[in-house]
Amino acid sequence: MTTPVKRITMSKPFCALAGVGPYALAKAGEVYEDMALRGRRIVSRMSREAAQEFEETAHELEGLSRSVRQQERQERETVGTATGRSRTATTRA
Repeated sequence: MTTPVKRITMSKPFCALAGVGPYALAKAGEVYEDMALRGRRIVSRMSREAAQEFEETAHELEGLSRSVRQQERQERETVGTATGRSRTATTRA
């Protein structure tokens, strides 16, 4: 049994594979670091874009709110003026 095992462990393919182990681990580490770096960049970019979109939406809503308040104010003034005129007209008659 030991002879076949010795033969396998001393063969060129086995030695080649055994030598590739540390290289494969080093390469896997490089790939992992590269993927982690890319992931951090993507998350950073997406966070920046989301924050920018949120800010733009907030400005749009602020402008919309301002115009709605201004329109309501104008409507109250118009209704108040119209009511005031009719009272004056009623009082004069």
